[in-house]
Amino acid sequence: YTPNADMTTAKILFNSVLSTKNAKFMGIDVDNFYLSTHLDDPEYMWLPRWIFPPEFIIANNLEHLFINDRILTRINKGMYGLPQSGRLAYIQLIKHLQKHGYVRTGVTPGLLRHVTRKTIFSLVVDDFGIKYTKQDDAQHLIDTLEQAYSITVDWKGAIFLGLHLEWNYNDRTVT
Repeated sequence: YTPNADMTTAKILFNSVLSTKNAKFMGIDVDNFYLSTHLDDPEYMWLPRWIFPPEFIIANNLEHLFINDRILTRINKGMYGLPQSGRLAYIQLIKHLQKHGYVRTGVTPGLLRHVTRKTIFSLVVDDFGIKYTKQDDAQHLIDTLEQAYSITVDWKGAIFLGLHLEWNYNDRTVT
């Protein structure tokens, strides 16, 4: 289980941005979130011969590793479809964020904040929807994430949870 924010939390965050003086919204996406997570214990999987091109088998001298037209593969990092990948990726992310002052807000799943900065964000798997009032605070979160992950930053906050957002900070509206 990986606690994620839901649409209601995201909408409340949007309203909080609009009702807070000088607040803005931005998005961050962590690239290959599951794939960069080290497993506590390796997993193993049988792969059938037919998925390997013959030239790959020859080039990598794999023929002697096949047993009944299958090869046993060791998995050291998370991958899509591996049940524990999401949970381990989440735990790794939360530990990293905590080292830099980011904590869960309490009982609302997927809602986090910084202990001294006014940054608050909604986390859904690998997508961050961030409310900030100072660009320096937003940059702190970016720098924190870049220490451990490859990320894509959306300063306009144009897309979050598949929603296309148009922010008008002068009129304090979002469409």
